[in-house]
Amino acid sequence: MKSNTGTGRSITDDERRLLVFRAAELSARSENSAVASSFLTSAEQRIIFEAQRAAGQSDRLFFWGGYVGAERRKAIFLPGWLSPDGVVPQNAFSEERERFFLRLLDEYGNGDIAGEFMCPLELRGSGYAQLSHRDWLGALMALGIKRSVLGDIVTDGNGFYVFAEKSCADYIVSQLCRAGRDAVSCSFADLGEDFAPKRSFQELSFTVASPRADGIVRGLCGVSREKAAQIIAGGLAEINYLPLSDTDRRLAAGDILSVRGYGKFIIDRAEDETKKGRIRVLARKYI
Repeated sequence: MKSNTGTGRSITDDERRLLVFRAAELSARSENSAVASSFLTSAEQRIIFEAQRAAGQSDRLFFWGGYVGAERRKAIFLPGWLSPDGVVPQNAFSEERERFFLRLLDEYGNGDIAGEFMCPLELRGSGYAQLSHRDWLGALMALGIKRSVLGDIVTDGNGFYVFAEKSCADYIVSQLCRAGRDAVSCSFADLGEDFAPKRSFQELSFTVASPRADGIVRGLCGVSREKAAQIIAGGLAEINYLPLSDTDRRLAAGDILSVRGYGKFIIDRAEDETKKGRIRVLARKYI
């Protein structure tokens, strides 16, 4: 079985095994101090989390990308002496689990432990050209660094920021001088844990007979039920970054659905019943 990396390329079985092996190594090394992986795609995070949960080690594993809701995040394995008390939220992609992680660090007086592994950089153009996410990513890749040392590239509506490995931050700051056709600069930024990038969504609302996967894919993508079933059977859909293969699987609020060629969606509600007995689905499409 293959999973999509989030970049349009599938993770092979060999890559999956290597991810799991490296995660187990990091977990073993974290007995006395926190350790972190490189930046991971959402699919890679899911694979590592499921493997660690199966091994009974997931309560010391958290994902963090510099702000709550980041997509590209590091796997951070906390030391045994920092093991959390109480019930740890089990959804690896939930804001609740990320907030739990931050509270845990604060309680133990290690609020900046995540900052040991990454730092935000501010990206500034001259104002001559309007630069996009693609322009900045291309400029960063042109420096000869790997994508795995970079987290999200985001905007707050005024400027762009990138989260980077601390080990390569100085190099990026000193070397980044061109993006697109513009002269640019890069500097260290202090964003804080409450930083929230500006995101755009298209609000969607429709009704289904039941919250089955094929019905919700039909509503989200604007296709027939038969086409929705073909999309699922063809391996073109993922639920919470894992392959979606069952047309009759029931989806719920909080689920993240990705459909190749149609986009990425988050389901906000899928339980309210109309007067005619149908289920109203409220969702957002990332744009």
